[in-house]
Amino acid sequence: MKRLFTIIFIVIAAQSSYAQSTTIPLTVKTAFEGIWQYSVKYETNTVKIHFEPGTDYALFTDDGSGIAPAKTVKANVNGKLLIIPAIQNENDEVELEIINKKLHLRATPVLWDEKGNRIGSQDSLKVHRVFKRIK
Repeated sequence: MKRLFTIIFIVIAAQSSYAQSTTIPLTVKTAFEGIWQYSVKYETNTVKIHFEPGTDYALFTDDGSGIAPAKTVKANVNGKLLIIPAIQNENDEVELEIINKKLHLRATPVLWDEKGNRIGSQDSLKVHRVFKRIK
């Protein structure tokens, strides 16, 4: 019984130490975290980026114009970028980057086959928006 307890304890300790080994640099957190807004004549879009303590991803909340409910997805940190992977019937592939203290959002529509497998992207339909920090 003692041996089984020891093995379980070692496995749990190994898993918890692995989960905490990935840390996001403070420079990335401070650059991205906040409330951002894109605004043109007839359109305003607001997004929020937040990092939960102890996680290796950011929470990206798209408030949009405030008419529809907000949508929150996980954004993975990849160097100095945040990447939101495409999910069929939910969202496009999104890449977020800070350039000159502005948030550059690039969204690329993804093509899927009838079985739900990704077959490519539509780079010609890529959308690029530049957001300014409001908080």
